[in-house]
Amino acid sequence: MIESVLRATLLGLQLGMTLALIAAGLTLIFGMLDVINFAHGALYMLGAYFGTVVAGQLGSFWLALVLAPLMVGLVGAAIEIFSLRPLYDRNPLYHILLTFGVAIMIQGAIIEIWGAQSMQIPVPDLLSGSVSVGPVNYPVYWLFVLAVSTLLIAVVWLAIERSDLGILMRASAHDTEMVSALGIDVSKVFTGVFVFGAVLAGVAGVLLGGSRSVHPGMGFGIIIETFIVVVIGGLGSFRGAVYAALLIGLVTAYGALIAPTLTDLFLFAMMAIVLMAKPSGLFGATEAA
Repeated sequence: MIESVLRATLLGLQLGMTLALIAAGLTLIFGMLDVINFAHGALYMLGAYFGTVVAGQLGSFWLALVLAPLMVGLVGAAIEIFSLRPLYDRNPLYHILLTFGVAIMIQGAIIEIWGAQSMQIPVPDLLSGSVSVGPVNYPVYWLFVLAVSTLLIAVVWLAIERSDLGILMRASAHDTEMVSALGIDVSKVFTGVFVFGAVLAGVAGVLLGGSRSVHPGMGFGIIIETFIVVVIGGLGSFRGAVYAALLIGLVTAYGALIAPTLTDLFLFAMMAIVLMAKPSGLFGATEAA
């Protein structure tokens, strides 16, 4: 019993931190650009597919972990510049419809290029096998995913809260006219935020592509979990996204241990309870203030 609980805890933390990577990008894009990006799951999926291609062609997982997210960032830049930028002053419904359409287009392009069969990113020998964590033998690769995700989340938090770049991002979101008056091109800041969010999604795609199957439906599956994270944590709250992702990861892992068929019910019930108790999410109102 103790072994099962410890294994579920480690799995929940790993799933939660990976979800936090994806949700952090989605939250940053909403908080800074006021855009609900339904294409975020498709960008995560692109990261997994690009990682599969780079690892297969160059024979290096490490190059895939670096190059694939950068390629996703380029796709994100194209989406922001050529489609979203003209719609910033429009009703948010335009953003939702546009990004949902982009997600469908990306999925269709993936099926056309790579087909509908499942693939997987090959993991290097260094990360294969398992290691003892107390009484549990746990896969080395899953511990690697947990460590990398945690490190990236910490770096992103420091960049947002403690760096000049983070101050510029927050200022651009709260007072665009003032920042523009200082001679800063706000449109480039917005593009940088969108690209950064896309890169985080791409990193998560590569990391999970080494332990899960890579297939054309993975983007829509992850975006549902990510939106649950964002809603529970509070729209636009980075801290809320991280806490909610960890909570959902642990609930998913413990739910699979206790009642596997009811895991989804646990997640949606938790979201409903949070929304009834605090409609803005756990940290939404605090961050807005």
